[in-house]
Amino acid sequence: MTVKDLATLTPSGYPAVSLLMPTHRTPPENQQDPIRLRNLVAEAKRRLETDESVPKPVAAQVYQEIADAAEQLDLRQVGDGLALFASPGQVHVRLLDTTVNERVVVADTYEVRDVVADAARRHRYWALVLSEQPTRLWSGDGDDLVEVRSHGFPFTHEGPGGTTGLPRDYGQNPSAIRDERHRQFFRDIASSLADVDALDSRPVFVLGVERYLAFFADEWGRPIAGAVPGNYDHAGAHEVYKLLAPQLAAYNNMRQVAALEALDAARGANRFAAGLAEVWSLAHQGRAAHLLVEESYHSPAWVHGDHLHPPDQQPKHEESATLIDDAVDDIVEAVARHGGEVTFVGDESLSGDGRVALIVRY
Repeated sequence: MTVKDLATLTPSGYPAVSLLMPTHRTPPENQQDPIRLRNLVAEAKRRLETDESVPKPVAAQVYQEIADAAEQLDLRQVGDGLALFASPGQVHVRLLDTTVNERVVVADTYEVRDVVADAARRHRYWALVLSEQPTRLWSGDGDDLVEVRSHGFPFTHEGPGGTTGLPRDYGQNPSAIRDERHRQFFRDIASSLADVDALDSRPVFVLGVERYLAFFADEWGRPIAGAVPGNYDHAGAHEVYKLLAPQLAAYNNMRQVAALEALDAARGANRFAAGLAEVWSLAHQGRAAHLLVEESYHSPAWVHGDHLHPPDQQPKHEESATLIDDAVDDIVEAVARHGGEVTFVGDESLSGDGRVALIVRY
C-alpha cells in the first residue's frame, strides 16, 4: 500500500480493531514477543465480547480473523513494530521499522497514524534486473526486497533470438531480427512494469548489461532513478540491494535537495509555513501540498480544539485537552490523508524553521 492508501484505509464496518505492539529483532528481547502478541489478541477478544453493540457472530468472526493473522506471523522476521487491523471480512498486517506504543483499540476507524508515519519514512522503489533468462522485478522497501510474481514477471525471452534460435535462411539478417525481438521483449517488460507502477508509483532502478539498459530505456520512455551496468542474472535480494545502495542514497539526497529548493521558492511566494503548531493546524485543514520534516524530529503535544500546544504548556481547560505522544506523526498522517507529499530531510536542514515546514496549497 502507498502512504496515501494507508492514511485512507477504511474498515468494512464496526468494529474496527487496531492492535499495535513493539517488536524486537534479536534475542533475548524478541523471546517475549510471542507472549505479548498472545496477550494482545486475548485483550482484543475480551473487548469484542464485552462490547454490547457488536453482535456475537460478528465479534467471533473478527476475533478469528485477528487470531488467524497473528498465528501466521513469523516473529523471528520482524522490525521494530507490528500493526494489525481487522474489521468484518477484512484484515491487514503491517511490519514497521519504527516502534509503537502497545495498545488495542476498538473504534469506528483504524489507528493508522503510526503506520502512515512509518511508511512515509521508508524508501520504497522498484528494482528491475534485466536478463533474457529471465528479467525479474523486485519490490524494494529499504533493504527488504521481495520478488514480484505477477503481471508477467519474471519475463523469459522466447522466440527467435531467445529460447528459439535465429533463422538461417538466405537473405535474412539475423542481427536485425535479433534486435527487433529484443525490442519487443523489452517493450513487453516496460508495458507490464507500467501496469505495476500504476497501482503503486515508485522510483524505478534498473540493473543489466549496457545493451539491455539501452533497449529498456528506449521502451520505458520515463525517467529512471538509477542504473547499475553488469550481468546480474543470478543475483539474489541481498546482492541486488548492495548493488543499489549507492544509487538509492544518491536518489534520496537529490529528492531532499529538490524539496528544500521548492521550500525556498514557496517562502518567497508566501506559500510557506513553519513550526509545529502552525504546520499541524494547516495540515488538518487539508492545505498541505508538501511537508518537510527532519528525520529524527518527534514531539509530544497538547491538542485543545483546533489548536496545538507544546507539551510543557498544558491548556487551562485540561479536561478538554488531549496529550498526543507524537504530533509529528499526527501531521504526517493528516498530510497523507489529504493527498499531500511528505519528504524527510537531514537533521539541522530546517533548524531555522522549527524542524518542520510546509508548502501550502493556497
